[in-house]
Parts: sequence; C-alpha cells; structure tokens
Amino acid sequence: MRKSIIVHGGGGRAPTGPTGERQSVLDRAAAAGMRGRTAVEMVELAVHVVEDHPMFDSATGAVLTLDGECELDACLMTGDGRLGAVAGLTRTRYPISVARAVMEKTDHHLLVGSGATRFARLNGFPDYDPRTPERVAYWKRLRRDLRLGTDRPDFRFWKKLRFWHRKYGLFETCGACAIDARGGFAAATSTGGIWMKLPGRVGDTPVPGAGTCANAFGAISATGHGEGVMRHAFGRTAVELMRRLPCQEALEATIRLASKHGIECGIIGVDRRGRLGAAKSAGWMQVGIAGAR
Repeated sequence: MRKSIIVHGGGGRAPTGPTGERQSVLDRAAAAGMRGRTAVEMVELAVHVVEDHPMFDSATGAVLTLDGECELDACLMTGDGRLGAVAGLTRTRYPISVARAVMEKTDHHLLVGSGATRFARLNGFPDYDPRTPERVAYWKRLRRDLRLGTDRPDFRFWKKLRFWHRKYGLFETCGACAIDARGGFAAATSTGGIWMKLPGRVGDTPVPGAGTCANAFGAISATGHGEGVMRHAFGRTAVELMRRLPCQEALEATIRLASKHGIECGIIGVDRRGRLGAAKSAGWMQVGIAGAR
C-alpha cells in the first residue's frame, strides 16, 4: 500500500481569507502528514499545521463563543476501532493531540469541558491562549452589530444562531484522512466551532459518526453546519457506503443526502483500498493532497 493523505480547512459560501494562502497551508499540512509513519501520526502532524495557522478555526485563531472564549473540539478515529475525542477544551494549542492522548492513555472515548482541560495539563499540554487580536476585534464587532446586551443574555438571539450562520456560511473546521504503508487508516478533525456559539455548545466534530468517523471500510472528516451533520450522522453514512462503493462515490452520495436536507457541508475521506475523495454541498472547500496515485 502506498501511503497518502488528504486535508481540508473548512468550507462555506465564500472563503474569509486569501485562497492562495489557504491552499498553501493545506499543501504544507499534507506534506507534513507524509512524514508520519502510521496513519495516526500522519493525520496528527497534518492537523497540527492547520491548528497553528490563525486563518483557520481550529486552535490558534479559533472563533469565540458568545462570552468571548475559545472552546475547542477534536476527534481522532482509526479503521481498527480506536477513538479519542475532546469537547469544550480550553486554552490548549493542539486539541487533536489531546484527543489522541484520550485514545491511547485512557479507557474513555470523550472528555469534555474542565475535565478535558485538566487532562491536557496532566499530560503535559501547557496553558495556551488561542485567541488572536483579529478574532477578538471581530467578536466585539459582532456583539455590537447584533446589539447583544452585556448585562444579561439576549434569549431571542439563541434561536437565531442557525439562520445567522447560514447567512454568512462560516465553517472553517480542519481535518485530515490518511492511509499508511501497512494499510492502516485514520481520520482527525479539529475545530473551534461556530462564531458566537453559546458556551458549552458542542458540534459534530467530536461526535463519533457525525463529523469524524472511521470503521473497517473507510474514514471521513467533515466540515459544515455542525447541528445538521450531527443530526443526520453523515460520517457514519459515508463510511458505511464505502462497504460497497469507492470513496469518492460514497462521499458524493452522502453529499446528495445533505443537499436534500438543505445542509451545507463538505466531507473528505479514504477507503480501505487507499482511494481518497472529497465532496461538498457548500460553495467552496479547499483540500491539500499528498502521496496519492
């Protein structure tokens, strides 16, 4: 088997930064992933590159909650059934590595909130503020433009979030899928979620079978409107389709289902034969690829 990797940096209706720079980061991420020996190492190294770039919504440069904090979600799954995830992780540079630590060092699959952050510190991940001046400035502008009060929550806004995000189409999750030289494959996804989300909101990324999924037939990483992806379990749908379809056909079939339900998203994947694929119902989704035939 020839090892290969595909990386995405989110999707939406229009990119929020230069597409050339975004593509360059994704290409570097794919190249970094090729330095890994196992599929797990490959996806972790690739996601690190994107987590470190402030243009993307994963770690450094993650979007802010309604309260102005970053709550980070990440998940790593393998074709042989291993799984680790974190949700609501705070002040950590590499959420995907914390997810890997959950997979390899605990009997659990998912750690959340303060427990996830405490676990990160106990495993040597130092305190790190992922907020950038640009993200903080934009958060202040959104609060002003949305006329959010500072004394108490605006309950009317809570039910408008999904319409607001559909209007702007801001989905910048990052993810990677890889297969190694021995035929092992894995998927990893890392995100800061959606702008102005309620504190404690968890999207599709750390939910097995939703934004990240892997089984004996393939592995996927998704981006898009998290509630929709989670509600319909598109990740599980895609990898189950790989039981009988090549990767690309399975992803396209899943995206047709997403479009039927009016859900903007994108999916990348790899199947057990090493075939990579990418499909989207959103207007754009850039990917980086390395090692593919």
